[in-house]
Formats: sequence, C-alpha cells, structure tokens
Amino acid sequence: MKQQIEVPGEWDSIATLMAFADSVESHLPLSPDQCYLLRLVIEEIATNIVKYGYANAARDIIQFTCVCEGDTLRVTIRDRGHPFDPRDHPDPDLSANEAADRSVGGLGLFFVRQLADHVDYSHDPASGWNELTVIKRP
Repeated sequence: MKQQIEVPGEWDSIATLMAFADSVESHLPLSPDQCYLLRLVIEEIATNIVKYGYANAARDIIQFTCVCEGDTLRVTIRDRGHPFDPRDHPDPDLSANEAADRSVGGLGLFFVRQLADHVDYSHDPASGWNELTVIKRP
C-alpha cells in the first residue's frame, strides 16, 4: 500500500504533513515503532528542509511518500532544497552530564538514524532533487 502527498516547502506545511501521518497510520498496517519513526521523520527532516533547505525567495515543494510492503515501512521525502546528506552529519556529543552543557541541534537526525533500519540519500545535480529514504521494520 502506498500513500503520498506534495506540499509547499513552508512552515504551514508541517501541520499538513502531521495530518498526513494520521491518515497513513489509519490506512497502513504499521507497528507503534513505525508510527513513531514516521512522525519523527516528518517533524525532524521536513522541518529541517523548511528551515534550512530553501532560501526564502526560492521555496519549492516537498514530496512525501509512505509505502508499506509486507511488514516494512519505506518513507521517502523529496525536495529541491540545498543538498544535505543526513548520514554525513556527525552524531551529537552525548557525553555531557547536563543537557544544558550539550550543543544545540543534531538530536533529531541522530534519532532518525538510530531508530531506522536503513537510511539512504541521493542528490541529482541535473534536476536538483534530493531524496531521503528511511526504512523501518516492526
């Protein structure tokens, strides 16, 4: 089964994507871990695309696709913002005893990478499309 949506790369679209997650959860046979990762990808990856991916004057679209094959969830998010491979982003320093002593940022990407069974990224320079695929099994 497959569900997909295309939204503008704007802040208002995050709420639309969260509503899309509600729809996916009600139509696809997902485990609680898959539902959690789906929402995390929307909250972290889509938010990062809106926040950092587009120059304010050149906003484009975000395409979001969820496919459930057997018991495997594949989430694909596509955009034409600045290329960014989240696999290359360093893990945050978790050694500090106090949260206030840690650097801000990076935890969302870290959690996506830790909770997913597989993360893949590609960028097509000819078309400008970035594609991030996150796979989660129950």
